[in-house]
Amino acid sequence: MLGRRMLLALAALPNLILSALIVSSGAGTARAAVIESTLDLVTGHDYAPFTGEDLPQGGMLTEVVLRAFKAMNLDYDVRFVPWKRGYDGVVAGKFLGTFPYVRTPEREEDALFSDPLLVVRQLVYISTQSSMEFQSPEDFKARAVCAPVGYALPPELHAMAQAGEVTRESPADLPACVRMVASGRVDAFVIDEHTGQAAIARAGAANEIRIAARPFAQVAQHLIVSKANPEAPAVLAAFNTGLQKLKDSGAFDEIVKRHAALVR
Repeated sequence: MLGRRMLLALAALPNLILSALIVSSGAGTARAAVIESTLDLVTGHDYAPFTGEDLPQGGMLTEVVLRAFKAMNLDYDVRFVPWKRGYDGVVAGKFLGTFPYVRTPEREEDALFSDPLLVVRQLVYISTQSSMEFQSPEDFKARAVCAPVGYALPPELHAMAQAGEVTRESPADLPACVRMVASGRVDAFVIDEHTGQAAIARAGAANEIRIAARPFAQVAQHLIVSKANPEAPAVLAAFNTGLQKLKDSGAFDEIVKRHAALVR
C-alpha cells in the first residue's frame, strides 16, 4: 500500500529526476517511488536571518525549505534544537534532514547534500581589541578563533586548529562567540555576512567588533540528509525540483529579500 507522502505531478519532473523516482514492481510495471518518512526536519537557533524559532516563518531558509517541499506536495514539520544535537539526530535517523550546512569532508562522510539553498560570503569579524589583520588564513596563526559547538570552521582553519596553530574556542551558541570577540577574549569569528550582521546587532556590539575588508570565502548552504537513510536520494531529488520551482516562479527571490530586510 502506498504511503501518505507519495510524490505527485510526475509529469512536471525533469527526465533525470523522473527516472530517479521510478521503480519496477514485481510484475515489471513502473510506478512512482514513495517517500514514506514521517520524520521531522530539524534546524538550530540563533542563526538569523536564516533559521530561528523566534523569527518570522522560522527564518529565511526554513521558509525556503518548507515551501520547496510543499511545491512537491510534501509536508514536514521543523524542530529547533541545538545544532550538534540536530546534526547527530539526522545521522542517527531521528530526523529526516537538517539545514543550512556548508560542505566539509567530515560532513560528506555522513550525508548527501541538496542543491545550494543560498551562496553567501563568509566574513572575518575581529575584536577591536585585537591587533589581527586578515589577508589570508595564515593570519590566524597563533590567534584564537571562536566557532560554537556544532559549527564548522572553514577547512583551512580547521586544519590549522588540528595542527595546534590556531586555538579554537567552542561555546554553546553564536551569541556567546559574539560576546567573547567583543570582550577581546578571542580574536575573531568567521561566519556569513547576514548572520554576522544580525548577531552583532542583537548583541549591541557594533563598536567592539570590526569586519575585515577581505572576505574569507564564498560558500553554498545546503539541506542535508543522512547517507544511511535509504530514501535520501528520492528526498533530495524531490526537494531540488521544488527548490527550482520556487526560483523559476520568483517566490525564492521574494522570500530572500523579505527576510534580509529584517536585519538591515
